[in-house]
Amino acid sequence: MNHNKKIHIETWGCQMNVADSERILALLAKENYARAESEHDANLIVLNTCHIREKAKHKVISRLGQLRNLKTARKDLKIAVVGCVAQAEGKKLISAAPYVDYVLGPSKLEQLPELLKHDRSAIAVGFKNTGNATDTTASPALSGRQEVSRFLNIMQGCNNYCTFCVVPYTRGPEKSVAMPTLVAQAKSLLNTGAKEITLLGQNVNSYGKDLPDQTSNPFVELLYTIGALPGLQRLRFTTSNPHDFSTALIKSFEHVSTLGRYTHLPVQSGSDVILQKMRRKTNVAQIKSIISALRCPAPDFAVSTDIIVGFPGETDDDFQHTVALVEDIRFSFIFAFKYSPRPRTPAARFHHQVPEEIKSKRLNYLLSRQKEITTEQNSNEIGNERKVLILYQSKKEPQIYYGRTDHFRLVRVFSQADIVGKMLTVKIITANATALVGQL
Repeated sequence: MNHNKKIHIETWGCQMNVADSERILALLAKENYARAESEHDANLIVLNTCHIREKAKHKVISRLGQLRNLKTARKDLKIAVVGCVAQAEGKKLISAAPYVDYVLGPSKLEQLPELLKHDRSAIAVGFKNTGNATDTTASPALSGRQEVSRFLNIMQGCNNYCTFCVVPYTRGPEKSVAMPTLVAQAKSLLNTGAKEITLLGQNVNSYGKDLPDQTSNPFVELLYTIGALPGLQRLRFTTSNPHDFSTALIKSFEHVSTLGRYTHLPVQSGSDVILQKMRRKTNVAQIKSIISALRCPAPDFAVSTDIIVGFPGETDDDFQHTVALVEDIRFSFIFAFKYSPRPRTPAARFHHQVPEEIKSKRLNYLLSRQKEITTEQNSNEIGNERKVLILYQSKKEPQIYYGRTDHFRLVRVFSQADIVGKMLTVKIITANATALVGQL
């Protein structure tokens, strides 16, 4: 195909946004768009945005300011802002940056090709009132890299309404993609070179509950079905809420070999008082019970998590309970962030907002303590032999390759041959806080 138009896309935020960017690239490939080397030779610039934290929104506004001169100099250039900031801000974005051509929420991405055809500016936000999530056909992204690891959106939206979270307001209520469609998409990804697939949703445990004629646990059924597809080496999923992390889901790690020995389980806090204020529908004892059940047949089962520091009303005692949970569970790694008030969320109106300097102090301490735990865990891997799926080649050092173990630990290996996409036995010879170093 002769590509006469080029797209430059920048992605912020979660893995769902990464998958949405791949979807945009696949949609526009059908309209004769190729990936641009940079914004300077693009006909279309797409900013795929995140609204989870205030800083992410400011980053988008700042980036639009940087693109203003380029837009002024290039009359043929179109700029689109898509994703969660587009959904939340809508017309405010156009007021702040009137040179933006398109503003599309996550549920409206399919409209972009048609808008480009008719060369008309538009704001398209909101959610579908009926039907399930868009059944887009999976196709390879135009990233130019070998697509060993791919994302697959199995659902959109969330029904939990945690008091800190803006997702229900930016991605709407839960809507699942039909299982036959997902299986077809997964097969398509495997046929185009994928060896690892990560199933994505704001709360994957709720997958399928909105679909007709489903089994009692459709997400577990989906894991068994996709996990058994020929050619699949690894199956991951994220994110799952602890309040409905079922016994059947725990058991699936024993029976679906491609799942490995790792999961991401966002706990958000180690204080029951704070969890109740967050409306998390769970408590510390239940979280510990889930992880204990996962580690019963596999004591080295790795768990990572998300933690919010400085939630409104969080006392020193509450924070120490979070530290105690991190030390007790010994997570393989954590994503920890300072609480950021988000528009429309109940927590933004709570009293006793924690001062910024206290949030920073607590976050730095938590990250420092977790770094010690991760470093110790990685050091304990030295001497072990692990099955490693090689995901990519280093751009700076052509004979260096990176992959991940069953436990999702990053491994760096040397090879004179191209080993991308291969599942290989690697002996761990050294380690640090960020990666293991292995020998084939």
